[in-house]
Amino acid sequence: MNILYIHGFGSKFKPQSDKVESLSSLGFVHGIDIDYTDRRSVITQQLRDVIIQKHIELLVGTSMGGYFSAEVGLMVGLPYVMINPAMNPRTTLSKYIGDGVDYYGRSYHLEKTTVEEYDQMALKNQHGLLLLDKGDELIDYRETVRLLPDTQTLIFEGGSHRFDHINESLVAIQQYANI
Repeated sequence: MNILYIHGFGSKFKPQSDKVESLSSLGFVHGIDIDYTDRRSVITQQLRDVIIQKHIELLVGTSMGGYFSAEVGLMVGLPYVMINPAMNPRTTLSKYIGDGVDYYGRSYHLEKTTVEEYDQMALKNQHGLLLLDKGDELIDYRETVRLLPDTQTLIFEGGSHRFDHINESLVAIQQYANI
């Protein structure tokens, strides 16, 4: 199985990360570095291109990556896993507008017009798998559950926004994706 892992804002694709290494037990994990200061349409096209080039069969994303795994998964008809997803990037990203430095020391400039392109995550037709840590310090898991009540969901005690329960989620991901 070919899996596309989509990282969150201020991060990058790391083949040695816990999530990527754990997901590797289910298939080959691909990824790209996404510049979330790019326009939404540019990011969507980059992801669609990788899906075609790498014959992707499952999308898995964390935070902003969770938002895009759902958006692109619904667009192209692929199963997707949302990990602590950004439900409303317009709100979530607004605190990063302007100049900043990401988690890897790289400078960025995020335009207000870029952030304003984002809508709240589509709440209808969600058929993905939702993985949440109650200890997420950035996004309240209860709000996510409220907004996606009909989505197959696993909620873990503790944890963090980075998501600390990937290994405990592998069986559910495998069953969801019919691997």
